[in-house]
Amino acid sequence: LIILSLSGKIKNTAMLLIVGIMIGFMASSIISVLNFYASKENIQIFVLWGLGDFSNVTWNEMPSFAIASTIGIAFALLQIKPLNALLLGENYASNLGVNVKRARYSILLAAGLLIAAVTAFCGPISFIGLAVPHVARMLLGTSNHKTLLPATILLGSVVALLCNLLTTLPGEGGIIPINAVTSMLGAPVVIYVIFNRRKLQYFS
Repeated sequence: LIILSLSGKIKNTAMLLIVGIMIGFMASSIISVLNFYASKENIQIFVLWGLGDFSNVTWNEMPSFAIASTIGIAFALLQIKPLNALLLGENYASNLGVNVKRARYSILLAAGLLIAAVTAFCGPISFIGLAVPHVARMLLGTSNHKTLLPATILLGSVVALLCNLLTTLPGEGGIIPINAVTSMLGAPVVIYVIFNRRKLQYFS
């Protein structure tokens, strides 16, 4: 809600991203204070939640998780047209009849709903949402969200399932946190994109 309210005043996307990171740091500091006064049991529960785990979703919670995710995905798919228009710049999108301010609100709301649903039930799963869209773009060679968004949804599901399978160690080694796997797979992709953004077709 804070980011949504600030998005109307901050026009630059990069600056809005920086503000979002700063708000994240503020939230982390509040959490640190709460952890300082929490019991050892609650701290352990919080740490385990922060490592990420798809198995945290029980069958009783599954309907709520499925409904929230479906609404978020459906709302995100409705943003295909404004997303494509915004690729060419806000002025061009406005000339095409896109309400840029409302489009930004809608995009942030769709992303926020999906992130909130996954984080609340499964913990903060890192790098999948950051790396998978770039992998989908590289595979498709396009930034057209009409094909890119459905492909990203499917590829994200496959990658999440693969990472979940990789968390199970052979033998009786147990199960490692899923964020350990997603970071190992996702971080190299992001680094590759940063260093090769001028060569990648979808950036031109």
